[in-house]
Amino acid sequence: MKFHGRIKRAVGFLGLALLVTTPGCFGTKVPLDHYAPALAEDLDVYKGKRVYLMNFNNQADDTSIWRYFSPDRKFGYFMNDTLHNYFWYAFRDAFMKSGMLVSTVDNPDPKAPAMWVTLLSLTDEQYRVRVTVQKSGATEFAETYTIQEPSLEEKDRTPPLLELRAYRMTNRLIDSILNDNNFRKIITAP
Repeated sequence: MKFHGRIKRAVGFLGLALLVTTPGCFGTKVPLDHYAPALAEDLDVYKGKRVYLMNFNNQADDTSIWRYFSPDRKFGYFMNDTLHNYFWYAFRDAFMKSGMLVSTVDNPDPKAPAMWVTLLSLTDEQYRVRVTVQKSGATEFAETYTIQEPSLEEKDRTPPLLELRAYRMTNRLIDSILNDNNFRKIITAP
């Protein structure tokens, strides 16, 4: 009986090792550890405006808790944190760079518009997220944003170029939200 248990465990570990090392499962690693916001436009309208940046929720079926992938799964995008935290910090840093006063669950501003993001789908060719904003406990804004990039030729699919592309996509996503007139009205209205 003990012998069969050991065999089952050994086969299980072998299967896990094959899964982890098979190129199609996790792909070539693209590290995302150096995001710095680079917003495209002057966003002076947001200077001094408050936002309570709440949790981000990963509901994207095409990701894991730790990474997202290229559509062919040849590349996996990894960060030093969970995927939803990576995007939370990216938004926080970009909002602060735009001049917004960002409060968090650790230091909440209950009078500021409360915002959270739901990750709906993430690949290295498309980000799709839903942004929700509440004021005084009522949902005032909910919008889905999609950012797309064309497929790259195989010769251009190197980890350094893909890393820069991922940062550019994140910047484009945040830019599209900040430049949405309806989002702007919700955040900047007294």
